[in-house]
Amino acid sequence: MTSFDENSQWLEDRQERNGCVGSLLVFVLLLFLMGAVISGQRGTGESGPAPVVAPAAGETSALSEAQATSERVETTPPSLVLPATLLPTFTAVPSPTATATKVPTLPPPLPTVTTVAGDVPVPAPPPLPTPQDNVSRTLKVPILMYHYVSSPPEDADVYRVDLSVEPAVFREQMTYLAANGYSTIDFYDLSLAITGKLELPPRPVIITLDDGYVDNYHQAFPILREFGFKATFFIVTEFIDNGYAGYMNWAMIEEMAAAGMRIESHSKTHPDLRGQEHDYLVWQILGSQETLAAHVGYTPRYFSYPSGQYDEATIAVLQALDFWGAVTTHSGKEHGFNDRYEWTRLRVRYTTVLPEFVDLIDPGSAVGGRLPGT
Repeated sequence: MTSFDENSQWLEDRQERNGCVGSLLVFVLLLFLMGAVISGQRGTGESGPAPVVAPAAGETSALSEAQATSERVETTPPSLVLPATLLPTFTAVPSPTATATKVPTLPPPLPTVTTVAGDVPVPAPPPLPTPQDNVSRTLKVPILMYHYVSSPPEDADVYRVDLSVEPAVFREQMTYLAANGYSTIDFYDLSLAITGKLELPPRPVIITLDDGYVDNYHQAFPILREFGFKATFFIVTEFIDNGYAGYMNWAMIEEMAAAGMRIESHSKTHPDLRGQEHDYLVWQILGSQETLAAHVGYTPRYFSYPSGQYDEATIAVLQALDFWGAVTTHSGKEHGFNDRYEWTRLRVRYTTVLPEFVDLIDPGSAVGGRLPGT
């Protein structure tokens, strides 16, 4: 049997060995932690310790490689890389010296000044001619109103017939004007003459054709050019945009404008303008004006009321949009500055024979478009 003294000596020896081993393990652990802290400070520049992952057996080389990588790359450790679909999105913040650029959420508004090639601004249209010393003239100038210049179809209703003039009759009427010293003018001439800025020829006449029918191009236009006359064509723009049968196209209208014919507005869709909302009136009037301007090279300043229907609100929109005048379907020959949005015209009907036409356009005692004493 082992004596008590022998057992005590063995226990003391074991405790001494265990203490040495424990002290050695604590010392090794402290050295390892100190090395990890120093390595983390070198690789990241942060004061806190980097996380320590104990390597499994046979992974000491992988640990050394990871430590070397942490010293070279300052990014998220590979174990923390998330799939692209899970990564949050970030907005770059510009430096304080950079100029901030605001990205619009809507397209920018169209410029108020039209430009041509080379970004050269087009001059603003001239202002409305106004009377000198607040004195204007009242001039007696026949304004002829045509629509169709063609033979009515066999199934034409009374309105289509009444609005028509046979091409041969139209030529006869133009022949009379040329043979009797009439000179064709336009509304721009009339506005200038009323305000004392232009003298009209002895027998002025204005020829108008409403709506934009295709026979205006095929029949009226060649006859007008034959006599050296100019006329004003009031166009319903959406009828042309949509290519409606029986109406001109833009190539025809542009050709006439280039030849000296005046192209003016007759609304977008030819509606009754009475009792309409303000925005609707602007759409009809300004919309047609802008469409025409894009095709004829100038901004039209005169308007023909569709079917002669209008009210005070319509006139107010024309004034606000800087139109210089408008024509009605009422009959009359005298025109002044104050009634410039209600100028009258003389309807030429299908049944108008030459003697009636002569009486219709006779300026009476007016000389040069001016009434006696004006």
